[in-house]
Amino acid sequence: MMEKQAYYLGFDLSTQQLKCLAINQDLKIIHSETVEFEKELPHYNTKKGVYLHEDEVASPVFMWLEAIDLVFMKYVNSGFNLGKVKAISGSAQQHGSVYWTTEADFLLQSLSDNHDKSLLSVLAPNAFSWELSPNWQDHSTGSQCTEFEKKVGGPKQLASLTGSKAHYRFTGPQIMKFVGKNPEGYERTKTISLVSNFLSSILCGKLVPLEEADACGMNLYDIKEHKFDEGCLSLIDKDTNNIRRKLMDPPTRCPEPICLGNISQYFVKKYGFQSNCSIYPITGDNLATICSLPLKTNDILVSLGTSTTVLLVTDHYNPSPNYHLFIHPTIANNFMGMICYCNGSLAREEIRDELNKSAGLTNSSWDLFDKAVLADDIHTDNELGLYFPLGEIVPSTKATYKRIELDPKTKLISKIVPKFQDIRHDAKNIVESQALSCRIRIYPLLSSDAEHSRETSDNIHTKVKFDGSELPLSEYLNKRPNRAFFVGGASKNDSIVRKFAQVIGAKEANYRLDTPNSCALGGCFKAIWSHLVVTGRIDDPFSVYLEAHFLWDELDRFYEPDQEAWEMYNKKIEAMSNLEALL
Repeated sequence: MMEKQAYYLGFDLSTQQLKCLAINQDLKIIHSETVEFEKELPHYNTKKGVYLHEDEVASPVFMWLEAIDLVFMKYVNSGFNLGKVKAISGSAQQHGSVYWTTEADFLLQSLSDNHDKSLLSVLAPNAFSWELSPNWQDHSTGSQCTEFEKKVGGPKQLASLTGSKAHYRFTGPQIMKFVGKNPEGYERTKTISLVSNFLSSILCGKLVPLEEADACGMNLYDIKEHKFDEGCLSLIDKDTNNIRRKLMDPPTRCPEPICLGNISQYFVKKYGFQSNCSIYPITGDNLATICSLPLKTNDILVSLGTSTTVLLVTDHYNPSPNYHLFIHPTIANNFMGMICYCNGSLAREEIRDELNKSAGLTNSSWDLFDKAVLADDIHTDNELGLYFPLGEIVPSTKATYKRIELDPKTKLISKIVPKFQDIRHDAKNIVESQALSCRIRIYPLLSSDAEHSRETSDNIHTKVKFDGSELPLSEYLNKRPNRAFFVGGASKNDSIVRKFAQVIGAKEANYRLDTPNSCALGGCFKAIWSHLVVTGRIDDPFSVYLEAHFLWDELDRFYEPDQEAWEMYNKKIEAMSNLEALL
């Protein structure tokens, strides 16, 4: 039976703020508090939550300690009864690292006897061997990334091993840089946490291990073998047993809901929690996002913001240097695929502004753009364009624009053109090309359960190349995602999100929602499910539980699957491959 008046908290420790969300047993949000770092903790002199020095970007760990106390004080001052909180989980910015001294565990445990003091006053003097945490925006580890890829034979091999090629922000290269620049600091370091288990360590009042899904963002973790890779670890420390100890190897395995312990008596005595309030592993922010919606295998989440991010739940491990794969935090034998694009809304806004200017308008209205995207009299069947005002991640290329016309019969490139008939064609083409790129990148990740249509003699032997991989065209024609969920600012735009839905072609349904709390909410859902399983109240897998209890009324089911519209874009896939080959 469910407990009456039981609450569950989900944290989101992001770059610019700490948010803490509370839900009840019916999964309804009942309270939220936020600490904005720059505004409420101005004495750290951060800019948008970080310190910037050339290509180095880092956050002060002490600021996070103050924020944790402050957010709980806000709950108390609001009259919220933290004594009814049964479990806590959450999310944290991925890839950041925190460096603890040999005294840290003792100081964390001593918090229970120092509830009249602040976290900062107890921990700041001696708990950390480095007072900063590298931020995901850091670009200072170029040489370390080169060493990581060289060690295993190149970016493709590193992606196959760890789910991603080497990235500046990833924790392995960041730790390697720390060792090189500050060997004395590394020597003083007993334990290295990610931001996620830093936060859960504070809540538990003891050092706790990494969470396996978040550990996949380190360029250190062998995903298929579920263990740290010896070769990658040796880049950080020739004594790999030493770095293993510092990382508290092994991580907590996913998706089994493991209780890390009860909340520290510091929070019991100071803020009124019950002693049996359970702490469950905190995961990375993107991983928590996919836990905020009832996503199952072969479902996708498309975030249409300044950039475009596609998250996919898959049981098919098909790594590539051009995207990321992580172990799924709550669904057994599944992974989260993540594809990031630089050119999202800013690229569309550029076309919108040109369109308005051509009509003599000086405002930023989307009316003309929207009409063009859905206009039946604007025919783009034989057109295709790439619009990259910024250098793009996938495909990897510098800023560029390419427009082509297709042969009406073969649908292959007939000629490159400097411009289309008018700017309205660009409005339609930019949305179609962005959506088509998303579709192309997710389809090889879909499992056989997503198979939909049939191979034909025309496409069995035709091959197309994307991101360095050459696959049969049929690979892109025979699979469709089950459901698509759209979030982000542009998801409110009917024309843009409708066109994305047409191109991507989910088989079952398309949903959209306005969700500013996705990371923290995913943490709440992870907390309640974990607690119900551990205490024996349910034995449902996470996806089954959330599917049954999710508040579906909060979703907008906005566009029903359209087989004909989806098949229309099949004809442009080979042309897209040829167009990208020109970059």
